[in-house]
Amino acid sequence: MSDRKTDINQARICHVVASINEDIGGPAYSVTNLAEALTQQGICQHLFTLDYQHLGRQVPANGVKLHSYPATLWARYFRGFHPDASRALWQLASTELDLIHNHGLWMFPNLYARQAALGNQIPSLISPHGMLESWSLKHSWYKKWPAWLLYEQKNLSSASVFHATSAEEVNSIRRLQYKQPIALLPHGISVIELNQQPSRENLIELCPELAEKKWLLFLSRIHPKKGLDNLLYVWQKLAKHFPDWHLIIAGPDLIDCRANLERLTGELYLEKRVTFTGMLSGQSKASALSNADLFVLPTHSENFGMVIAESLAHAVPAITTKEAPWEDLDKYGCGWWIEDNQQALATALVEGMQLSDQERKEMGMKGRLLVKTKYSWDFIAEEMSKVYRWILAGGTAPSCIHFHTSR
Repeated sequence: MSDRKTDINQARICHVVASINEDIGGPAYSVTNLAEALTQQGICQHLFTLDYQHLGRQVPANGVKLHSYPATLWARYFRGFHPDASRALWQLASTELDLIHNHGLWMFPNLYARQAALGNQIPSLISPHGMLESWSLKHSWYKKWPAWLLYEQKNLSSASVFHATSAEEVNSIRRLQYKQPIALLPHGISVIELNQQPSRENLIELCPELAEKKWLLFLSRIHPKKGLDNLLYVWQKLAKHFPDWHLIIAGPDLIDCRANLERLTGELYLEKRVTFTGMLSGQSKASALSNADLFVLPTHSENFGMVIAESLAHAVPAITTKEAPWEDLDKYGCGWWIEDNQQALATALVEGMQLSDQERKEMGMKGRLLVKTKYSWDFIAEEMSKVYRWILAGGTAPSCIHFHTSR
């Protein structure tokens, strides 16, 4: 490891991420929350990104030095290509940085991070954010393969350390033959007091059909990997048996999937039993999470599943597949961790909806306790700071570090 710094509180860390615009979802929040939590521990944090204004406002990170460049037409249509931003990051690295924490793959800012780190002889840490999972690599592979050949393979090879949020993600990195140390740390989650959560009316004002109904909530990006077609097929079979329940599908549609799902909803005669809300943020998002009776994420691939943690933080029991690393749902009795197929999904939904309100509340409170003890941002930031210290100063590796073992 590097010997550039011995005091982590004097180290200068820069997080590089393609976008922190709110419609991006998970990474926009996880990266900014991590940077903010590290800042609160007294560690100097920079954040370098592009601003895609059509994707909503940028998620704020209090106390973090933001270096944001408007996404040009070239950037919007060519994976964040932005030569001016590249030069700016190089200059920043040459004068003000000790370590670059690179988030995500496939975008030009990730290339710029590698070039700035290598060119200025500073170490880099890469958080793939699930983009090396088998499903993700296969999806739109024809778009990713040129990037892999041009720069992504080199980006990954040059990393000093990787960051994975689950054991499954560690395995995905190792399957690609990368032998660098891997820090295994989950994302954190912010937990607010239950008495501060907004009422149902915040969302009912937008969607009056939700009044007098129990809420089955999906909240994530509208994307093929999320398994929404399976959810709709299963809901078509169950809806008539649960007339007091309503399926809410909330989240941004970044790649034009919603129209096909709405068409499927019509073909299944579910228009009166399903509401597509679009992107929810602020009080509307909090209202959905706070007042849902059951949360569902029937995903085909997930490196962590931030929305699962969010639902549990709001004391809502959750259902997700074993393609997400949430065995804690079974272990702590706060949800259902199921096989990725329609039958398993139907069984879990029936079990969850047949419970009494009190039984679901008890499950949700178990989940809330789990999140508060295992996924607080303060804890995650403290562990990540140990990783930074080790990269910069050496010594004994933190307990979260996994080394490659020869076979």
